Amino acid sequence: MMGRKAFGVTLLAIATAAMALPAVAQSTNAPYGTAKFETYSDIDSLKTLKVVWDFNFTDPKAVGGVFNNLNALLKATAEFGPHDIDPIKVVIVSHGPEIVVFAKKNYEKYKEIVDRAASFAKQGIRIEICRNAATAQGFKAEDLHGFTTVVPAGPYALAYWQAKGYSLNAVGATAPTPPISALNKADTNVASR
Repeated sequence: MMGRKAFGVTLLAIATAAMALPAVAQSTNAPYGTAKFETYSDIDSLKTLKVVWDFNFTDPKAVGGVFNNLNALLKATAEFGPHDIDPIKVVIVSHGPEIVVFAKKNYEKYKEIVDRAASFAKQGIRIEICRNAATAQGFKAEDLHGFTTVVPAGPYALAYWQAKGYSLNAVGATAPTPPISALNKADTNVASR
């Protein structure tokens, strides 16, 4: 005859095994368990997130896709912090074929992207254009939309902002790209070569 304590231990063992059965069956599909959502508990100690974004895209239309990432960054900062007076500072440095997006002459072609860029600029996002890449594409400062600022060189700007404590965000940036590509050539001010 089994004692009361031994019976309780046996029932507990059977119940534990029964609860583990679905986990065992599931383990072939999820052998590493389940992810959990977590925020950064010390985010407010940072006061301000400072990011310099490297734009150098073979396809100018990629700017629109990266703007989705920028929007996600802004939304996450608003929701999760930091919650300081000035929680995020973003600078975009454009120094590749995508500069054609910011040219006034191409407004109709890239209207949706340009309007989003202007909206970001109104929110305090600084958009800098590399003078060297703009010149290679046949553009002067007066050819570009007024919410942009032309700077001496893209790599120079990236180094400057990083020296000021901005982290480099190169997500989506391609390898160094010549200022004129097959995807932007028709939108430049450079005569066919």
